[in-house]
Amino acid sequence: MKYYLVALFDDVSYKNLSPIQRSLSKKYRANRNSPIPYIPLEVIENPNIDKLNTVIDKILKPYKNFKVELSSTITLCDSNKTLNLKIEKIGYIKKLDRLIGDNLKLHGFNVKNDNTDLHLSLANINYINRDNKKFDTEIEYKPSISTLKVNRLELWKISNNRRETLIQTYPLKTI
Repeated sequence: MKYYLVALFDDVSYKNLSPIQRSLSKKYRANRNSPIPYIPLEVIENPNIDKLNTVIDKILKPYKNFKVELSSTITLCDSNKTLNLKIEKIGYIKKLDRLIGDNLKLHGFNVKNDNTDLHLSLANINYINRDNKKFDTEIEYKPSISTLKVNRLELWKISNNRRETLIQTYPLKTI
């Protein structure tokens, strides 16, 4: 079973991001029941959940809430079938992603690290049109949502039942 470690945002960021998610979902005919926007960090196969929780808690203990800057580039991921928005200036979150991945591999977890660049996943797409398969598009949006504040990481198990999706929440320190 695959488990996903994802970064999530505070309520203000989601409030500012929801109009963009709705408009892009409508434009690209994405699934309306997509999960909330998130940044996928790691994919872990068949972990021991208790050991994983202790390792991630230990890794995240010194980290505070942080901000990520959004780019205006939209991409479609063919392997995950998701509609994504790229992230600019990924220094802090890239450092955290690399640290988590390296420590999980050191502790013997089966980590699949297929993402070379980090992105914000907005919606799931069931069918990708041939014309839209490989594209990068610039969109216009307000500068007020150019930054989003990450305040927690969560461990998800994707299933058909929404109540079983969330496994564990790892809150980051507030300032």
